[in-house]
Amino acid sequence: MTLFNADDFGITLPQSEHILDCRREGVLTGVSVMPNSPHLEQAMALLEGDGTLHVAVHLNLTEGKCLSAPEDVPLLAGPDGRFRQSFFGLFVQTLLHPRAMGAQMAREFSAQLDRTAPLLGDRPLRLDGHQHIQMIPGVMAAIQAVLAGRGVKAAYIRFSREPLGPYLRHRELWREYRPVNILKNLVLNGFALWDGRYMRRMGLEKNMVMGLVLSGGLEHRLVRALLPDMERAAAKRGAELELVMHPGWGVGPGEGLDVPGGPFEAFYLSPGRKREYDCLRAL
Repeated sequence: MTLFNADDFGITLPQSEHILDCRREGVLTGVSVMPNSPHLEQAMALLEGDGTLHVAVHLNLTEGKCLSAPEDVPLLAGPDGRFRQSFFGLFVQTLLHPRAMGAQMAREFSAQLDRTAPLLGDRPLRLDGHQHIQMIPGVMAAIQAVLAGRGVKAAYIRFSREPLGPYLRHRELWREYRPVNILKNLVLNGFALWDGRYMRRMGLEKNMVMGLVLSGGLEHRLVRALLPDMERAAAKRGAELELVMHPGWGVGPGEGLDVPGGPFEAFYLSPGRKREYDCLRAL
């Protein structure tokens, strides 16, 4: 089975409406909601009446403001509450300050789950991470600790490993692959070697993703060419495949969670968001 997921749901209402166009008119099967968005409650109201849509909490430690008191998570956020770490920064801090980071991440994840849980209703708990932060071993350990402390079991946690083989077999597409995304793929696949034990402890099956090597540029012609090979690779491993996309176009300047002019804002303003929207509607 292939899941077609839209990350970053709930940043703005127009962006959320565009994502749901892919549900009404395309193949979208799930969304990942930004727990620290100021528009989360209004965006979640748009999902009422669609009980079969998968809804995941998009655990976030890198964009926007924390939900904890900033003074309680100083390694994660500045005095203004804005997250201060990148993906790489989180990884380094989990190595330098494992206990303090574990405690602060657990506190923030608990705050994010406290905000989203009432909005999920009776939907099963599904988790993933903004920028795939859940794959950092120290972050995965914090997620496990939070779930154990709350006495709950997740129905699904995204396991961001993506085989390179299907990409390499399509030599005609090699020029489409950005070196930074190849590096991202290798890093996450490396973390997967450690993260498997956390998944087993939580009683979860390891799954697979598609979308790392083409992150930000998953247009229809590329997905159509690569998806059958990815589905075969997933079937060979007995794993569920999740196509991770970001079709939420329509976030205007200064409307996102990032500071105006920041790198996250550039991502949301990119024409790639509309191309991924068009892809999900065309598949």
